[in-house]
Amino acid sequence: MTARLLRAEKVTLPLPGAYLPAADDPAWAEMLVRDEVDVRRVTRAHAAALMQLCDRQMAELPETSGTRPGTGVLELMEALFEPPLRAWAWIAERRGEPAGYAFATVGFSMIERAYYFNLETLFVPASARPSDIAARLFAEARRMASDLGCVDLRWQVPVGQSGALMAMPGQTGAATMIQYVFPTLRSDQDD
Repeated sequence: MTARLLRAEKVTLPLPGAYLPAADDPAWAEMLVRDEVDVRRVTRAHAAALMQLCDRQMAELPETSGTRPGTGVLELMEALFEPPLRAWAWIAERRGEPAGYAFATVGFSMIERAYYFNLETLFVPASARPSDIAARLFAEARRMASDLGCVDLRWQVPVGQSGALMAMPGQTGAATMIQYVFPTLRSDQDD
C-alpha cells in the first residue's frame, strides 16, 4: 500500500502516532527549548551506538513484524563509508546519549525513471517518545534526498507499528508495510 502526497498538498507528517505529540500540544514549546538534541550524520565513531539503537529497535518490534536480526556489521560499514556510498544514516543524541537514528538508501523507480530516497528506518526508543527527535531525523533524510537529486523520499512503516497486520483481499498473506511518499526538503529549508 502506498500513500502518495502530491506536491500541491500541505504536507503533514504521518509519522507513527506515538513518535510525536499532537500539533497543538504545549509539549512542543518545552521540547524545543530544553531538549538539547543534536542530529548528525553517522561516522565510524558512532558505529557502536548505532548498533545498540538497532538492537533496541529489534527488541521493541512486535514479534509479527517478520524482521530477522542481521550480523552484517562489515556490510553496513561498507555501505555507509566506502565509495560508492550505498547508505546514509543519522544519529540523534540528547545530552550526549544516543536517542534515535534514521537509515536510508537510494532506490530507482522504473516507472518514474528516477532515483528516490528510501527511508529504511526511523527509530526513537519508546522511552523517548513523544519528542521532536523523529521529526528532526526525518528532516535530515528529506534534505539528503534533495541533495542527491532524488524525486522524493519514500518511507515504509511496518504495519505492526499501528496495531496489526493488514489483510490483503483475495490473498493468503498480509501486508507488512505501508509506504508513504514525501517531497524532498532543500538543504536550506525547514519543515
